[in-house]
Amino acid sequence: MIAGILLLARLDNGVLWQDEAETALLARHTLRVGYPRASDGRSQIEVPPPYIHGPHDAWIYSPWVPFYLLAAVFAVAGESTAAARTTFAVFGLVSIYFTWRLARRLTPDRLVRRLSPALLTCSVPFLLHMRQCRYYALATALLMGVCLSYLALMKRPTARRAVLLAIALGALFHTSFGPCVPAFGALVIHQMGWGSASSRKSFAIAAMLVMALTIPWAVFSYRPAYVGTFSLVRAAAHLQYYIRVTNKYVVPLAFMAVSSAVWLLAQRRKPAVTVPLPSGSIRWFLMLFVAAQVAFLLVPDQRHLRYLIPVVPLLVIGEAWWLASCWRQSHAIGALLIVLALFTNALQSPRVRIPLVDLVGEMTHAYQGPMDGVIAYLHAHAKPGQTAKIPYDERTLLFYTDLTVEPPSTFAQDSSPDWIIIRRDWIPPAFFTGGYFRRVETAYERIDLDAPDTQWQNREDPGSHHFRTVQDAPRVVIYHRRRTS
Repeated sequence: MIAGILLLARLDNGVLWQDEAETALLARHTLRVGYPRASDGRSQIEVPPPYIHGPHDAWIYSPWVPFYLLAAVFAVAGESTAAARTTFAVFGLVSIYFTWRLARRLTPDRLVRRLSPALLTCSVPFLLHMRQCRYYALATALLMGVCLSYLALMKRPTARRAVLLAIALGALFHTSFGPCVPAFGALVIHQMGWGSASSRKSFAIAAMLVMALTIPWAVFSYRPAYVGTFSLVRAAAHLQYYIRVTNKYVVPLAFMAVSSAVWLLAQRRKPAVTVPLPSGSIRWFLMLFVAAQVAFLLVPDQRHLRYLIPVVPLLVIGEAWWLASCWRQSHAIGALLIVLALFTNALQSPRVRIPLVDLVGEMTHAYQGPMDGVIAYLHAHAKPGQTAKIPYDERTLLFYTDLTVEPPSTFAQDSSPDWIIIRRDWIPPAFFTGGYFRRVETAYERIDLDAPDTQWQNREDPGSHHFRTVQDAPRVVIYHRRRTS
């Protein structure tokens, strides 16, 4: 019930930001033409070079399952901010349920079983990602489904369980191939090292089905740009980043390591009382699974906490095991650590906060970001058929208005749309001193909106997320072309 409230309440608070609006737009196009198309005939969703669109303007930048899923919801419930986010937030609930199921499969310890979903429910960074109109929640639920399906196959290999595992892996690939590729690789390695003759036979069936479900899409959509030029220096920087953000937002790695070392040194003459670990085969499976996910994150050019989110439930089960072991050593210390881990960030940061208070505050107060102000003003004053340009969040503009929007990559070029929306963090300073902008100030009416011109509308990253409307930012400025007599 608590997880349901934290995941589903006030999902209409604030318009969809750029990435969310991309998902919603492609779902709209899917509903209209039958497949995710980058263009609606008037405006096109740009992709950064060297990426391109597929045949008939097909979207091949990311897999299609999220778009078909949301298109089905739009067909039944209509298009809205709440419907867009709820579609995926429901899978956040599924992820928490699967985490409980997985903890039950891994350990008989009741405290670990209870703490694992509780830690996820109280993790604000996790909840922020689950509340987004993006693939994160669906990918997380499917990755946990892969774990459960594989462990079921290892326990009793059957053709039916092989098919279920293949479906989970195939659906994960067509939701986000990022976590699917290392997951499949980890399963192959585990079968080679710890599989039985019967499990290998069943897994071979699953592997053939997975290849049948994924290779056609890979041939259709793959572009060399998906993989950057690998370097050890960049991989080391990525690894440092993921360790840092995991420690800061997900699991208190540093505190767990240091406190465990201190405790073991202090108690070195006494046997440690810990929660039993899973069997050796399952331990190796979990280690391979997590290691493969992390290793795969070191390859891309970009790094974001969002890429780590699908594996967070596994990390949280590890934290739950550590907390339960602390409880067994000392009920008083264990209880204190459990309370701190659930309700504060005290184990992760010297700036102690109660993150759930911030999230509840966001749910109980109307949020206004830059695009909330822009959309409200354009709904009141823009006319059908007019044109606009904006350097960022153009997908939000496309989803909420009927304006024709110029490509943001051409924002600085001389043109005369009806509306020019200024987002200062996305425009080079030289633009404001150039001749084109001086002509804009002459030919257009300047309108200062009562909306903060923050860099992001409200992205899911906890370091960038605004729980309340920002009051001390400059106001968003819109320019409206004056009528000529």
